[in-house]
Amino acid sequence: MSLKRKACFHLALYGLACWTLISIMEAVPRIAQFFQTEGSGSFELNITPFLLFTVCAVLYIYTEKKKRNGKKHRLVPDEFEEQDERERMMTAKACRSSYIAVYFSLPAAAVLLLFYPLIQPHLPFFPILLIFILMMIQHLAYVFTFHKHGKNSGS
Repeated sequence: MSLKRKACFHLALYGLACWTLISIMEAVPRIAQFFQTEGSGSFELNITPFLLFTVCAVLYIYTEKKKRNGKKHRLVPDEFEEQDERERMMTAKACRSSYIAVYFSLPAAAVLLLFYPLIQPHLPFFPILLIFILMMIQHLAYVFTFHKHGKNSGS
């Protein structure tokens, strides 16, 4: 699977995981109330994001399993499967770029969390969004840098 397709799958999985956690977070107070009142009443839980996340994850695992086999490959991220010295160098540059992106975005996220008490009534799941945005920033920085250096090296 190409790097672009893997990146799209990863970003879709990040987004669906975020949506799933937000749905669960919205349902938890109603679920707690349901169990506190000993089952009188009802609660609703949006299972659409969970189902979409499951389908997308199964598709990704299936496509990767066809290409890769063995336990070692399940533990090592896709990004660290270099074939030669050129790919190792591209991975090193992309990892550096990803680290720098996190180095600057993490303090910005910490500053944004200072305003969470003001935002909480309007956006109670703000920390979840922030964490997934940080994950996406890191992943996109890696992919863009890897792709840029891949073009420059003639691949």
